[in-house]
Amino acid sequence: MRLGEVERLRGELSEFVADVFASVPRRDQRRAGGTASVGVARQYCGALGKRADCQVAVSVHAATDTASCPLEWELFLPREWADDDWRRQRAGVPEEVGHVSKTGLALGLLGRLAGQGLAVPVIVADAGYGRSVSFRLALEERGWSYVMAVDSKEIARPAAAKPWQPEYGGLGPPTLPRYREAAKPLTAFVDSDTRFDSVTWRQGSKGTMTSRFAVLEVRPSGKEATRTAQEAAGGRSRWNGVLPLRTLLIEQPAEAAEPTGYWVTNLPVTTPVADLVRWAKMRWRIEHDYRELKHGLGLDHFEGRTWRGWHHHVTLVTAAQAFLTLRRLDPKAPMPA
Repeated sequence: MRLGEVERLRGELSEFVADVFASVPRRDQRRAGGTASVGVARQYCGALGKRADCQVAVSVHAATDTASCPLEWELFLPREWADDDWRRQRAGVPEEVGHVSKTGLALGLLGRLAGQGLAVPVIVADAGYGRSVSFRLALEERGWSYVMAVDSKEIARPAAAKPWQPEYGGLGPPTLPRYREAAKPLTAFVDSDTRFDSVTWRQGSKGTMTSRFAVLEVRPSGKEATRTAQEAAGGRSRWNGVLPLRTLLIEQPAEAAEPTGYWVTNLPVTTPVADLVRWAKMRWRIEHDYRELKHGLGLDHFEGRTWRGWHHHVTLVTAAQAFLTLRRLDPKAPMPA
């Protein structure tokens, strides 16, 4: 099967399984020995929890409360591969493929799906993507809603914070607006007055999954947040100093002494907390079905070396999971009495 045929089949599969609830970018790491297999380089491997020779892929999955299935895949090409013509030629890497960041690959996959006429609903992702302010801004520029996990050490300012404009002294350019209060980590936004509501989001194997959640408005800060806000305003001198408001979802179970999870979203703060929690927890569905992709369908059993072979393999694995998912969800065919 040629690479073009593989891509066409993957597009047909995307349309086949795209009537879903959420799009979820994720990264997959597969340990691989040697360095001849396409994309193998020493990089962080999530399966091992450390750096090792492995392949890293970016995928976008469609998910509902009951099932999920990959929509698009692309192999991450490390810089040492992108700059090595001999290795590229030997592995059959297309000329137009270069080194692109993982967030860039995710945006490309989402854009490809949107270009096929598929509606991009709420996008959820882990902190690997959520910590990138530029990635979140790129989603907003495309008109897409998201619920992203973020690190507790990310800094922000209260919703009521306002920038201060110093008086012009008459010499040199005017001083740009600035906030008087220093930004604080997200952990500092939780105190004894924070209101937490109990929310149940699904039925687990040992009972209902319930926890406490709070919803606040904050102004994400930091160098990247400031830089992206200035770029959005058309430059540093044109920026009015106001950082945009975003909704923050915080989880703190009743038995926990401090919060255990944080998510940032561009959905309004008036969004029902049950909906925010449902989207924030949607990644469980992906992780659950990913085990089937790996252990039941051989996602990480690929032993080839070429670009086409890798994409051929993940496309067939996707087709197999889509088939099995439909068989599980469809009622049994009626039998004659």
